[in-house]
Amino acid sequence: MKQGQLSRIQQGEAKQGEIAAQLAVITEIEARLATETRQKEAQISQAEATLRNAQGKYQRYTPLAQEGAIGVSLLNDVQEELEKAKGALVQLEAELEHTESTLQAKLAQEKANLAQLQEVRPIDVAIAQAELKQAQIQVEQYKAELDNTNVRVPVAGQILRINTRVGEQVNVQQGIAELGQTKQIYAIAEIQETDITKISLGQPATIKSEYGGFEGAIKGTVAKIGLQIGKSRIDEDRQNPDNPANDLNERVVEVKIRLNPEDSSTVAAFTGMQVKVNSLQRSSDCIPLSLSAISWACPVFWTA
Repeated sequence: MKQGQLSRIQQGEAKQGEIAAQLAVITEIEARLATETRQKEAQISQAEATLRNAQGKYQRYTPLAQEGAIGVSLLNDVQEELEKAKGALVQLEAELEHTESTLQAKLAQEKANLAQLQEVRPIDVAIAQAELKQAQIQVEQYKAELDNTNVRVPVAGQILRINTRVGEQVNVQQGIAELGQTKQIYAIAEIQETDITKISLGQPATIKSEYGGFEGAIKGTVAKIGLQIGKSRIDEDRQNPDNPANDLNERVVEVKIRLNPEDSSTVAAFTGMQVKVNSLQRSSDCIPLSLSAISWACPVFWTA
């Protein structure tokens, strides 16, 4: 809108309404000047005729008065009519001159105003440019504010849980939502430190559910071995007496097992489920391990 206004100012189109109104004023004055001039000229013509009649009458009565055919008082009346006719003509000529000078001056002023309106003044352009710049700044501010109302995630994925609803205050610990890429599921195994030397990258793994989360066994390979030994994350739920992981050893290493694609689709809906693992396998040998527990996870576990 401001850009269009600037363009109209630069092209002399910003004041079309004012220019049209000014043209109407000029047209009205020109019409008034022509009308009043014709009226005054008609009155002057009539006054000139009256003056000629008075002059002729005075010229006829003067010799008659000198001969005594008429009285002096009658001649005086005729002379008075002549003077009145002269005065009326002078008055009308003065009124015509005043009307013409007044309306001509007003017409000139209005034409000057029109020229000023039609002029593209640098100050008008500068003001419009400043208003445009301010409007552009406001647009950017509004865009930034709008962006702040949108929630964006780092990668495409599936919403696992919504923690904050419309109108609710965002929980700084839980965030707005939890997002995961469920096309590729990882099993997060917490292996006791005494068994970590038995694990290697690329090692096949067979996982079974001890609590009936899924039937049969699912397979995968070791994708990452943690570099730290620490407490089990499941230990956070120890205050829950019903948690089956309450007897887990706290000294564990986190190992990520990438599930095979067909098994990922099997457990995609069970993100975060805890299970027990019977063994990890290297080649054809079965290596029994003291696994604390595992849980499903996605490569991206995002909280807004």
